[in-house]
Order: sequence, then C-alpha cells, then structure tokens
Amino acid sequence: MSHGDYLRQATEDPEMASIVMQDYGNAALDKETLVIVEYVEKLTKTPSEMTEDDVETLRSAGLSDSQILSVVMITAMFAFMNRLADGLGVQIEDAKGSFVNSWLQTSQETPSWLHHQPKEKV
Repeated sequence: MSHGDYLRQATEDPEMASIVMQDYGNAALDKETLVIVEYVEKLTKTPSEMTEDDVETLRSAGLSDSQILSVVMITAMFAFMNRLADGLGVQIEDAKGSFVNSWLQTSQETPSWLHHQPKEKV
C-alpha cells in the first residue's frame, strides 16, 4: 500500500487526500496543517536551507516547541527509514506486507492492533 493509499483510507475525504497527493497547495488544509506540510517539504527537499525563520513560521501558526520537535523527528525518521530500506534493496515479504497493511487498515482508536503478531505459516 502506498502512502497515498493510506492517506485516502485514513481520511474521511478521499478526494481531498488525492488533491493533497497531487498538489497540497490546492487542498482545503487548515493554516496549521499547510504550514507543517510546507515546512516538511522544505526539510525533505532542501534541508541545508532551513533557518530559524522556518521554525518561527511554525510557532506563529500555533505549534509549541514540543510539536515542532515532533514534526522534525517524524520527518527525519521517515527519511532515514526510507533511505535505509531503499539503500539495502529491502522488499517486504507478502506475509509481512499483509501484516503491515492490517496495521494501516485498523482503527487508530484500537491500539491492540500494534501488538498483534501474525502466526507463522509452517
């Protein structure tokens, strides 16, 4: 499942999710979300160009320093994990892929899904 597919499933507005994936600037995002997405895009594409002004933009949109740290950490972890997997040519086996997809398709209100382990086929 692609990130776009997950976004379409996770939102109550799949059409908006498709717009976000194509051109988030044309999506009906609230100001805080738009500022976060713009920050994440810059951090991902041109990290050496980040300045204190970028952080101040997030603060001006209402984010606390703790929330800003979370945005940066999630962005960095996402980039790290993708580069690690891509760099090693990692492919998810079908059985494990089904398990990961079950995570993505389960309600976020039910945390027990995270702890469920699939039974190994013998």
